[in-house]
Amino acid sequence: MKARSGTLTFVLGGVSPAFASVGEAEGFQGVFTTVFICYCAIVVVAQTIAAIRSLIGSGSTKGAVPPAESQKT
Repeated sequence: MKARSGTLTFVLGGVSPAFASVGEAEGFQGVFTTVFICYCAIVVVAQTIAAIRSLIGSGSTKGAVPPAESQKT
């Protein structure tokens, strides 16, 4: 059991410095990432609304007169 905990400590001890960062992030990466994700969200919402409107429009044929019957007199 002691060997396993030692191995686990060694493995996790070697990995932990990879998550450390010194100082603040440089550049405008956060701004550009946020703008890109917001733009993608706008596109997804617009396409979802268009798909829902298309599904609702194709299902609402109730009360419509077929073209052949509307020309008969």
